[in-house]
Amino acid sequence: MQASDRTRKRPRSRYAVLGMLSMGLETGYAMKKHVEVHLGHFWNESYGQIYPILRQLVEEGLATCQVEQQAGARRRKCYALTPAGGNELRAWLVQSPEPQPPRLELLLKLTFGERVPVEACEQLIRDHRETCNRDIAHLASIESALRDKPGRHPDQPYWLMTLRYGRAVREAERTWCDETLEQLQEIRSGHQLTSESGMGR
Repeated sequence: MQASDRTRKRPRSRYAVLGMLSMGLETGYAMKKHVEVHLGHFWNESYGQIYPILRQLVEEGLATCQVEQQAGARRRKCYALTPAGGNELRAWLVQSPEPQPPRLELLLKLTFGERVPVEACEQLIRDHRETCNRDIAHLASIESALRDKPGRHPDQPYWLMTLRYGRAVREAERTWCDETLEQLQEIRSGHQLTSESGMGR
């Protein structure tokens, strides 16, 4: 099996961890916080995913692990990327991403929207619009903080690209929400006219 075939069959979380090791993030805790702050608008990793992957990378010689003694009896495991780990990460980075069909619960519910009152669908859309507004504001604050931060991290331009993508997607979703609410109001008006027409017979 070629290396490209092997990387395609492996979980993407593996490469997320390799990438964070390449940035100098040494602990599972630091990686989880980085995902929450910088990647949360398009990616998620749990401790239950990160720590087993770190152990596996060490077993495969793609990372090293050193235990540091902290105050008291606490110890901290610090991980680092090996040259072999860097090679695997780069091999994955240059491959085209595999198509991943989205799973959007909102759209699934809307597909069956005829089975509930139109008002219920309208509320779902309004709720999602509020989520979009919150996410847009959150991403804008992260982008502003990155731009204002003294010193420039070499990965900063790429982080900003992903943030702009997240904002663009949410702004497009917000526009879709506005259009969908108008369509649902038209449907509701049509239902009301039908009901009134039936009552007048």
